[in-house]
Amino acid sequence: MAAGSPSKKRTIITAILGVIIMVAVFAFLFPNFGTYQKAFTQIAELPSYWIWILVAAGLFNIIAYPLTAIAAIPGLPYRAAFVDRQAGFLVSNIIPGGGAVAVGTQYSILAKYGVPSAKSAAAVSADAIWTYLMVLGTPALAVVLLVIEGRSTAGYTTAAVVGIIVVAASILGIWLVLRSKSSAEGLARRLQPIANRLWRLFKRPAPDLMSILGNYNMEASALVRERWLPLTLTNALAQMTPWIVLIAALAALGVFPSPITPIEAFAAFSIALLLTSFPITPGGLGTVDAALVLLLTGFGIENSTAVAADLIWRLVWFLPQLLVGLGAFGLYYFDSKRSKGSALPPVPS
Repeated sequence: MAAGSPSKKRTIITAILGVIIMVAVFAFLFPNFGTYQKAFTQIAELPSYWIWILVAAGLFNIIAYPLTAIAAIPGLPYRAAFVDRQAGFLVSNIIPGGGAVAVGTQYSILAKYGVPSAKSAAAVSADAIWTYLMVLGTPALAVVLLVIEGRSTAGYTTAAVVGIIVVAASILGIWLVLRSKSSAEGLARRLQPIANRLWRLFKRPAPDLMSILGNYNMEASALVRERWLPLTLTNALAQMTPWIVLIAALAALGVFPSPITPIEAFAAFSIALLLTSFPITPGGLGTVDAALVLLLTGFGIENSTAVAADLIWRLVWFLPQLLVGLGAFGLYYFDSKRSKGSALPPVPS
């Protein structure tokens, strides 16, 4: 039991820190950007057709999100994919650093829906790889597009080059891991001394990269070779649907084509969403919102309009998906009761 107490302590400290950050952003920082009253007035004055467009964008986000599971597990019913992905989204976004808990939750759900453990492990591993690439790659792509659009300052160009190098190195590393077990182990031997030095700075034991990368190779290599195209397309869609919601929110507020372009909105969105990789607050609440508003105002949007866009984005994308996640757990409970404690029919091979 003692071994688990530091983890619980860190979780509690992180949760408290997250609450402090959220309160600071929404209660103190945002009012300095523009009064909530003005932002809410802008939201209240949205034409009715934009309300319907935003609702449609939010529904599309929810419908598209489970497709990544179907891409990874051919034959998986949409109902099972829906429960798996939406429940995972809820868990990963309400608990600080809840990604690991979400993985365990998804394993349990997939097992109940008759997915063999090997397929579940491969699907979850592949999803983690693609999520990493998308989260890391989209900011680099956004900066490249900004440079192409004409914002070719030294800062943007440098950021674009660094981003491309990091993504290229990541793709090479993932290819080496998935290529063969010996290749994965060779990469682990090279990276382990670096990991040991980094973790020593934080006085923590370094992860066993030989075991981690070896498991990734065993679990995900065959799946990635066979399903890389549907995995790429569905994960790109899942990452971009929140941006579509943001674009709809900004368009409803009348900011296109000036003072901001869709590419600038894409840059603000992708860079802000990168902060979800550093889970200080559940769902990035506060940290992501502050970054998004700062970036939008930096591109020329009025302060209160940027706050209004962020509020619409959260209300149309994030909050409904959390509620759907709760519904997914209810559906899982119903399906478990219906199957009377046994596994549901297995997924076709």
